[in-house]
Formats: sequence, structure tokens, C-alpha cells
Amino acid sequence: MNGKFALGVDESVIADLGLHVGQQMTEDELQRIVHAELVAKAKARALRLLEYRARSRAEIVQRLRTAGFADDIIEDTLKRLEDLGLIDDAQFARSWVKHRLTGKAVGKARIKWELRQKGVPTDVLEEALSAVDADTEYESAVDAARRRWRKDGSLDERTKRRRLASFLRRQGFEWEVVTRILNELTAETEPQ
Repeated sequence: MNGKFALGVDESVIADLGLHVGQQMTEDELQRIVHAELVAKAKARALRLLEYRARSRAEIVQRLRTAGFADDIIEDTLKRLEDLGLIDDAQFARSWVKHRLTGKAVGKARIKWELRQKGVPTDVLEEALSAVDADTEYESAVDAARRRWRKDGSLDERTKRRRLASFLRRQGFEWEVVTRILNELTAETEPQ
């Protein structure tokens, strides 16, 4: 500006704002350019985060705040990413639930806790978890319990039951499911 370097601006900001050499600017226009540049930088950072895995809105907010972006910049960035469909907490929650159910055996309580840690609103995570039926969760728990039961070399059945119950609860399975599985496994191993 006036023959001196004032600030660097990304090509996308130049194109979006229609900037050109020799253009006259007011203080307000300069502030608009600075704001647009900061939003472009925040968007680029958010996109790098999203390259690794989908993230919740709250995760992006937290990471951008940590990077030093102001709240107004973060909100503008999030609005643009939501408009592009890149941030959607409902889709994120559904995807997370599906991924966790197909991977290592975990129950609804554990998935719910994980989604809360990621900042997914309660109503959104409840809706995503409503798709999980009791049979799917039970089958997942039974498979994990059988493997664990066979691996446990303890001769004392009470110890074996306690260890298995503790394991299943840590994995987020409800106590009713745990009790049912313990009773089934105990009945299977009892001498006829």
C-alpha cells in the first residue's frame, strides 16, 4: 500500500474480493481484507484436520482456538465448512457409531461417552445411537466375552466372572447384557 508491503493475501481472497493493483481502499475495506485472509487461513487449517478424519464441530472450534484464531473468524470458517457439507455433527455421529460397532467390541455407553468427549450435542448423539439395536450390541459383547473367557487361565470361576464383568463394563456394555452373558458362559462351562 502506497508503495510499501502491508500484508500478504491468499490468491483465493484476491479473487473472492476482486482486488487489483492500484485499487483505492478505505480502512473498513482493509479490515474486510484482513478478516477474509484470516478466515482463509483458518479454513486451510480446518481442512488439514479434516484430511485425517471427520471431526465434530466442537473439535474444529477447539483446534482453531488453540491455533489462536478469534471467535468471529472461527464462526465464519465453520459456517463456510458447514455450507460445503464438510462439518455435520449428525453425519459425524452416525459414522462414529458405525465405525465403533464394526471395530473392537464396544457398547452404547462407551460410544456415547466418546461422542460427548468430541463435543457432539446430546440430542445428536442420542439420535445416532438409536440406530443401534440391542441384538447387534449383544452379539458384539458375546463375541468379545467368549474370546476373553477362553483366554482367562484362572481356575477360580468367581475371579473369571469378575474379570469378564469388569472388562465388559469398561467396554461400555450395560449391566443387563453383562449379567446375561456371564450366566450363559457359566452355564456352558458347568459340568453336565
